[in-house]
Amino acid sequence: MLEGLPAAKDKDAKPPVTGTAKVFLNEKTGPPQHLASGFIYGIPDNPLQIPDHFYRDIHFRYTRAGGSQLPSNRGWARSVSDYEARFSSALSNYRTARSHGGQFIYLISDLWGADGGQPKDALWPGDNDDWSHWDNLLTRWIADAQAHDHLDGLVFDIWNEPDLHFFWGRSVERWLRLWSRTYQRLRKELPTLRLTGPSLSAFPSRDNQWWMGYLKHVSETGEVPDQWAWHMESGKTESTMTNSVALFREMLGEHGLSEDAGRADINVNEYATYPEQLPSAGAWWIAQLERQNAWGLRGNWAMGGALHDFMAGLLGKPGAGTDQYELEGTGYWPTAEYQVYLYYAREMVGGRVRTEPTEGAEELGDVYATTDGKVVRVLAGTRARAGKWAVQISGWEKEGKVGVKTLAFSGDEKDHFMKFEAPEVLSEREVELNEGSLLLPVEHQDTTTAFAFEIT
Repeated sequence: MLEGLPAAKDKDAKPPVTGTAKVFLNEKTGPPQHLASGFIYGIPDNPLQIPDHFYRDIHFRYTRAGGSQLPSNRGWARSVSDYEARFSSALSNYRTARSHGGQFIYLISDLWGADGGQPKDALWPGDNDDWSHWDNLLTRWIADAQAHDHLDGLVFDIWNEPDLHFFWGRSVERWLRLWSRTYQRLRKELPTLRLTGPSLSAFPSRDNQWWMGYLKHVSETGEVPDQWAWHMESGKTESTMTNSVALFREMLGEHGLSEDAGRADINVNEYATYPEQLPSAGAWWIAQLERQNAWGLRGNWAMGGALHDFMAGLLGKPGAGTDQYELEGTGYWPTAEYQVYLYYAREMVGGRVRTEPTEGAEELGDVYATTDGKVVRVLAGTRARAGKWAVQISGWEKEGKVGVKTLAFSGDEKDHFMKFEAPEVLSEREVELNEGSLLLPVEHQDTTTAFAFEIT
């Protein structure tokens, strides 16, 4: 079951994208890393179910799992046999990820059973000041991870979204005790294991007690993660990567911390609402993450068995999204957004160059750009908005005409599982440079289409 699309009246109320995004060809920002080519869950427990090329072709980089929502299963909190089933699921997903060069974030909270389906009387770590059940889980997991060579390329997520009551039914203070207890244990017994957090559902904010409590705690204890993580799935227009990363760095400084102090990169290990998982907003998120050099994993809005399928919505297959769905079914095809990630991975080669989004704090239009010295490629999208805007590309060390090829990546907001093939070529034309600069108009007549420009 997937989260529903917003009502039409809500979409109509959103302001259109306007302004000009910019590309600076003379300002290199490093080689392509495909930082946005990750997703949470989405991998079947049968490693052969999804053909290898679907992972390979998008330069798959990251996943995140822990056996969530298996049938009739509540995890370690209920029984050892439930734990074993979830561990086996996560181990299979880990091996699939590693076989394709991807890194794996381990959701120990899902192994515990905190995946949103717990009964009201569910047990939580530290209840009645008894931590033995949690300690025993760590003991068992450490032994199993070592026995199954489950540590290379692994990142350990101490708890997922504790700020949401259905994933953590206790206080901020209890969560911070859990953080310290787990952090100290793993640093002692698995010193090379990378730890990530806080993995809050909310982006950084001084008004958020979970963020402020966490930063104060890790500053005072020195229990700084190896990878900073949070989620960007609110759909709020102010939740841009520019705003969240800038505020995060300010908050680190205010607490006497720095990214270097934690040897940490940034991983937005869940990004994009369900309505944003279409070509235009997919391109927008790619641009946002790449500009900040932040890892990103697409959110997954499926439930039950479907959570472990479809590469988090990048693929479809017969019965997808219907009561005819079969978990072990095959016959996969690329969805509309898959084509965007395919182009991002396969075609956008050479080196990245600096870009800027459209004007305004909401940054409703954005671009990601690369050049290999022969072809400049620009991927353009909006945050699921229609409107008229432009892309200005500057920094050419020549004058005269250039060839511009325009591609369109279409989508269908009513059927995210619909099959889509290669993007449509809209036009091929010559355009005159003006003082080493080129202005390309972009007209989004719908909220779903992404565009690519290839300039030679």
